[in-house]
Amino acid sequence: MLRSFLFATCLLFFSKLSFAQDRVKEYYTSGELRGTGQIVNDQKEGEWISYYPSGNKNAIENYKAGKLHGRVTYYYPSEVVQGIETWREGTLQDSAWYFHSNGKLHRVGFYKDSQYSGKWRHYFENGKIERIIHYQGGLPEGGTLVYNEQGFLVQEGTYRQGLENGEWKFYTTDGKLEFSGSYENGKQVGIWYQYKKGKTKVYERHSGCENLILQCCVT
Repeated sequence: MLRSFLFATCLLFFSKLSFAQDRVKEYYTSGELRGTGQIVNDQKEGEWISYYPSGNKNAIENYKAGKLHGRVTYYYPSEVVQGIETWREGTLQDSAWYFHSNGKLHRVGFYKDSQYSGKWRHYFENGKIERIIHYQGGLPEGGTLVYNEQGFLVQEGTYRQGLENGEWKFYTTDGKLEFSGSYENGKQVGIWYQYKKGKTKVYERHSGCENLILQCCVT
């Protein structure tokens, strides 16, 4: 009798263990496989792979107790890698890479607690740099440089708490200085200058001048 009881108890234990660690598959309403992975105690655990209806990979994710944890890789429908991120217990952390559909790097940078942090670099599809910008607490902070697809610098300036602040310069498509002026908390202030044919002209006056456009030569 005791042996039968122990046998029944063991069957119940292994049945619960099997239920607690199930390998499951999810499907689209149209019947195609949507994703597969492991469920432990009713939560996603370990590697999960999701698919587009076409059958191509959509993402490879890693979970810990139901939260994203570890490397996550996203794919375009063509299965070209779209992005690579690092997660820690449900929050984005550390370095991340994102790619254009042609496989070229689109942007790369760093996350801290799911917010942009530090230097981020953006690239055009032709591989040339598009923008270099710094972040703090998820907002632009400090210097930024903006380029066109030909590789010429077209803007440079600084941010403070996500708003333009201090001197900014704007260049023509072939990299020649065209305008300069200052911002304060995201608003243009003071005198803005235009540079043309070797001359410097007052282009706009702000803060009390109601953006009066002047065409007087100052040099």
